[in-house]
Amino acid sequence: MTKNVRLGIIRARHNSAVPVIPDAACIAMLMTGEHAVLKYWINTTRGHLDFIDSPMFPWVDVTLGADTSRAAQAKAAVDALLAKFPDPNPLAGLDGLIVLIHPGAAGFGAGATGVAGLPTAVLSAGFSNHTFMCHETGHVLGFQHTFGLDNNGTDWDPNDATIIVGTEYGSPYDLMSSASFGSRWLGAGPTYSASPTFAGPAIAGWPNAGAFSMGPHLSRANLHLHLPDALAGRVVEQAFPQAGAGRVYVEYRIPEGWDAGLDPVGPSLSRSGVVVHSLVDQPNVGLRAWYRGSIPTVSMDRDVTVAMTPLVVRTDHVDDHWVDVAVTVGTERRVDIARGNHSDDMVGVIGELQQSNSPCGDPIRKGSFATATTDQFGLRTTGFGGVGEPVAPAATVSWTVGGVPVPGPSGKVDVPVGDVTFPIDYTIDPVVFELQLTSRGGERYETPVAVTVTGDSATATASATFSALGWFDGIHPDDVEALGNCLRRIADRYRVAPPPFRKPSPDPPWTPPVLRRLADVRWFDKAVRLLDELPGLEAEGRSALLQITSSQVQPVPTLLDRLGADGIDFSVPEAELTDWLDDPEFTPYPAMAEALLKLLDGNRLRRPVFLDVIVFNYENSPGNPSPRRVEDVDMRVLKAAVVDGSNTRYGEAGSDFGELLSVR
Repeated sequence: MTKNVRLGIIRARHNSAVPVIPDAACIAMLMTGEHAVLKYWINTTRGHLDFIDSPMFPWVDVTLGADTSRAAQAKAAVDALLAKFPDPNPLAGLDGLIVLIHPGAAGFGAGATGVAGLPTAVLSAGFSNHTFMCHETGHVLGFQHTFGLDNNGTDWDPNDATIIVGTEYGSPYDLMSSASFGSRWLGAGPTYSASPTFAGPAIAGWPNAGAFSMGPHLSRANLHLHLPDALAGRVVEQAFPQAGAGRVYVEYRIPEGWDAGLDPVGPSLSRSGVVVHSLVDQPNVGLRAWYRGSIPTVSMDRDVTVAMTPLVVRTDHVDDHWVDVAVTVGTERRVDIARGNHSDDMVGVIGELQQSNSPCGDPIRKGSFATATTDQFGLRTTGFGGVGEPVAPAATVSWTVGGVPVPGPSGKVDVPVGDVTFPIDYTIDPVVFELQLTSRGGERYETPVAVTVTGDSATATASATFSALGWFDGIHPDDVEALGNCLRRIADRYRVAPPPFRKPSPDPPWTPPVLRRLADVRWFDKAVRLLDELPGLEAEGRSALLQITSSQVQPVPTLLDRLGADGIDFSVPEAELTDWLDDPEFTPYPAMAEALLKLLDGNRLRRPVFLDVIVFNYENSPGNPSPRRVEDVDMRVLKAAVVDGSNTRYGEAGSDFGELLSVR
């Protein structure tokens, strides 16, 4: 449900020699432009606020004396408006005021005040930027400052000898901390900075070229605190694993829209990622949103400890627009290696090339090809330095390859493998400490890769393996496109095979390995069934397509894998069943298995049924059939055998094969 707020915009010129700002520019900056001040508040409250019937009054001229405080300017503007429009009262029915002083001058007060019983934001046309305008309008709407990091936002005279450090304005992710966004730059330090704003589009006719610094969004904690209805149905509330922690807000901030100024990487505190605020009853102020830290998306760190609580917020899976988070009491210090990009790039031909042809007759070359392998090893740490304070000492990271230390940021390391030493080129990312290794061409070996993370008097290690392929036998990489075009022509001709024959890559990083493997097996099963159904395709072409299909899923799914993906399991020892499936001459199992896959046609049984029981039921049906070919299997009898097997296993008395299926 939207909330209507009527704000009156008074435009007051204190120097008649200066032309007024055109109406179009005022409307674009303050009211209805794509980046207008009021549009900001509509967007950041997710459409909860609207400003319908908010008037922008005609220009008035004012005279300012020695007192140029914000209160004096607001009063002068209101008095001039009432003098120009005495009846009816133009302020009647308004909820607040925005007073735009033009042109303004250095030393003129600007900010929130009150006049005529209305909350008021006084803005200087010549000096106020967009972020400041939105901030002060936020006060008119009832929003207050956020707190958090020690910062210099309340040091209004940074040139004097007194350095003021406080927690007000301490959130790098909230518009209402815009005096400093948690930055600290004065004194001996520690120093740090945040810059979550961005340069928006200029508006023709606006007098201040520096007015278009914009953003960021309001934190969801601050929005929910002051305007909870704006997030009705959008806040997922979960009880903490331990009582007494208060209210903690976790949100995911990405560099889009009003958050376009968030940095993906770099030293800024306002990095894109998961952001944590809590609510704190601030003495002499009241309940306020308090910044507790962030987990940058581009970072080896994956958790943050919520100060003043036993809680730890951890990211498990991160995508461009969503993230999985966990909240725990305490955390385990650990490091995991996340495998990144991998490539085996051809660097030369070994020996003579053989001329061959694709299934379509296109000339292709086969042979042995030397490759150079490149692997990336990323880090994911928990329990190291994630306390929300930029002054916390950073964890240190050290890599070894084959037991040999790898100093950063780049170079070559000689790695012993048995009696041979192989040189490997490496780079280490200075931000996320990702290690990239590249082998020389034509060298095949494996060597261990290990990482050690040390911080806060604790150490954790993880290991992986760098495998250099060295060479491969097969089709020349330059001829792969010709073969792919052949496969597409085959698919287009028969119109039964989708353009796959290539598994989507890369795999979604958030999918668990078991589910990825199941998806691979289902894809493989579908592709193989399509190959078997291609009409008129010669044996050589079908064999080539099957070989290409098999190369996309490693390890290649077995017949048992394919049956298992469809809900067919077994109750006898796997070794015995495998022997039966490999013996089409003396057992019906190969034909029955293929017939079952054809019968199910990619659908899955809702509950598993034993293959050996199905075969037993089939062979004990009238006539005692024991087929050796798929075409000899009676699908009607096979359905009955599956139903009987399900009834026996689950103590039921069903008769409809279709009821057993989970159709997909």
